[in-house]
Amino acid sequence: MTSHPYLLGAACAAPVLYLACAKWARPKPIPGIPHYPITSLLGDIPRVTEDMRVYGNIFDGGGFYNEAFKTGAPIWQLFVGPFDKWVGFADAQEMEDILNRATRTRAVDQSDIMLAAFSGTIPYGMVSLKSDDVWRKHRRVMNPLMTSKYLKSMTPAIAENARVLVDLWRSKMQRVKSKGATCFSCEDDFRYVSIDAITSIALGKSLDTIPHALSIIETSDIEIDSYGGAAFHLPKLPLYESLRYLFECIGDATTLPVFIAYIKQQTLRYTPTFRKHYKYVIDHIFSFVAEARQAVKEARALSEEYEAKSLVGMVAEKEGLPGHESLHEWELRDEIMAYILVKFLTESPSVQKTLHDELVNALSDSPESRPVTFDEMMSPEKTPYLEAVISEILRCAKVAAASSKQTTEQVELLGTVIPPGTSIAWCTHIACDNATVANEAKLRALDPVRSETSRKNGLGGRGLWKTPTDRFEPERWITVDEKTCQKTFNPRAGYSFPFGVGLRSCAGKQLAVLELKIYIATLNLAFFLGEVPKELSSHRAKIQISRVPDQTYVAPTEWN
Repeated sequence: MTSHPYLLGAACAAPVLYLACAKWARPKPIPGIPHYPITSLLGDIPRVTEDMRVYGNIFDGGGFYNEAFKTGAPIWQLFVGPFDKWVGFADAQEMEDILNRATRTRAVDQSDIMLAAFSGTIPYGMVSLKSDDVWRKHRRVMNPLMTSKYLKSMTPAIAENARVLVDLWRSKMQRVKSKGATCFSCEDDFRYVSIDAITSIALGKSLDTIPHALSIIETSDIEIDSYGGAAFHLPKLPLYESLRYLFECIGDATTLPVFIAYIKQQTLRYTPTFRKHYKYVIDHIFSFVAEARQAVKEARALSEEYEAKSLVGMVAEKEGLPGHESLHEWELRDEIMAYILVKFLTESPSVQKTLHDELVNALSDSPESRPVTFDEMMSPEKTPYLEAVISEILRCAKVAAASSKQTTEQVELLGTVIPPGTSIAWCTHIACDNATVANEAKLRALDPVRSETSRKNGLGGRGLWKTPTDRFEPERWITVDEKTCQKTFNPRAGYSFPFGVGLRSCAGKQLAVLELKIYIATLNLAFFLGEVPKELSSHRAKIQISRVPDQTYVAPTEWN
């Protein structure tokens, strides 16, 4: 019997079967949420990949979400292959209501992509946990670090680091001028000063990467490009290299689909390179943990009070005391690891001058020649313009372009039902940039589909931005009394969520703001930052764990 009829039947059935399978596997949109046309099994992956190449991320320029929300829709779908979808959301009023409202925020939790991204490096850190009893315990143990008592004790170390950064920039600029260049890249400098400050705060002793850089700056290699920009090539300390490697491992995973991110992180754990860097960091951490515990033990034996001046000291101080919770070794390890891991002034000469005048007048005893203090940095009534500059830097830098959460139950956003298990990208900076007086009619048109609490509370005491949000303009945060001309800082002048919103917002935001104030104040007191060539001053950025600029060149000169 011939087999030709069967072959002919199979040949005819194959295209039909392919089309049926393709239709079955094609991404399935959530009804009622706009999206780009679905043209393949890959969904939006080709578009997103191209946007990452061209724009560095999907939130700026012609990037996926930035273009999507220009249509006027505050909610949009993104398809990552046939089975994984994200809902992007960009309405600041509704976002703040759901993430700050206890009755609504329980419907969302940390997303699987964040858990997968951190699973290889810090699986027991707060950022890697759902909002369960374990996470709440970690939060209770770690929260005291953000109180004024501990922030004040950390300030001298941060301020001293900032002063050493000033010395490094002076030395760099001398070498730059001697080579005929006009500016230099400070990307590594900010990484150094951050690592020094964070290790000092977390472990009680700075890694001293800035002093190390300062000690070898005169003999280091320097490369000058055709635009007059200089790049220093400095040998890195081993612990710094290990921390940077682990940080980059996490950052790479945040841009991948969940299952790929998880597989990659778990595979990384068993590679020789990862194990070497991970062990080096962990051994360093636990040497300080052991020292802190021994110091606490000795103080208790002498009936003396132990004064904690670091994260490990604070945790060790509470261990074993009645009514105080303790973390297991692996939990403590990951929280310390999480703590360690986790351009506008140069284009605004008038802002620099205004800030410099305020600091010189408000701070006594020659502030340009000494470290600033905690009380000086926490006095908005004396330095309202400093507060405004910091807030505007955070707003414009868009450090956290979006935060990802996952629905744990059915939730309604602006009249659209989102099913359980859906990943949501809270596009905070797009939402806040769109919360303007110019867009007020569009925002008010959404009121009928807002939640009852959102309609009742409205803007929650905030204003809408009166001037375009693509400008760096610290004055937008300043209120001037018509009678006295007194200037005050208004933290609710408009929408800005640089650290996220709600229960799972950045736990270390108070410390981050304090550090930024100290660095900006110290650098502004020492230097005027001149403009750099436009070829070296791009605002293009890539997204890792946070938003990272591609170029960071400065041209510091002493104030006359």
